Amino acid sequence: MKFFSSFILFLLLGGKLIAQDFIVKNNDEVIRGTIKGTDYFSVFISANDEADVILPAKDVKNFFWNGNSYVSKGFANKKDFEYRFVKVIEMGAVNLYSFGGETLVPIQKEKKVKFRPSIGIGTGTGGFGGMGMGGGISIGGGRNSAPERPAGAPVIRYFIEKPGTGPLQEIPIKGITEDSRKPEVKTILLQKLGDKPELKAKVEANADLNSRDVIELVKAYNETKK
Repeated sequence: MKFFSSFILFLLLGGKLIAQDFIVKNNDEVIRGTIKGTDYFSVFISANDEADVILPAKDVKNFFWNGNSYVSKGFANKKDFEYRFVKVIEMGAVNLYSFGGETLVPIQKEKKVKFRPSIGIGTGTGGFGGMGMGGGISIGGGRNSAPERPAGAPVIRYFIEKPGTGPLQEIPIKGITEDSRKPEVKTILLQKLGDKPELKAKVEANADLNSRDVIELVKAYNETKK
């Protein structure tokens, strides 16, 4: 309930500040300014367009950037627990998020950088602990320069959750979902959406189960819960 209330406030702020990016920290402090980019493990903002700040996901509840909402979620990584940002695709009775595919927009000159780590994240496979970014990420260049996709940047990965029924779960969909993964995708969707007969029938009848199809199915399910 606390998270939901915070997210509603987050959306209200987003509606009022469409032209301005902002971050909501864990202590509910709101930082407004221009977000320069995210690698999903941290977010880089020019606070009030003056001081540059990099905040790790563990210190942030959510942020609003380029018309999109992002939330910080915990992931099990072997014996550790770490936080990463995910983009909100659908939010409701069932939540759908994406991870990866963004670019970091460098800045041209250094200002007052409060926290500027060197980020290098190894690539892994399998499970939540397997997500990673290849190569390093450096911050430099100009705000108006074309965005650069970091070398080895990950493809988009999707995660689904039905609050109260279990943890966040990766769903292996793509723009064109691989045939070998479709049975797994269908099983996950039936678990999350199968309590609605009309949605269950649509899932069972869908032979493609591409990312666009899944987004529409989750959206339709959430509409039935309003």
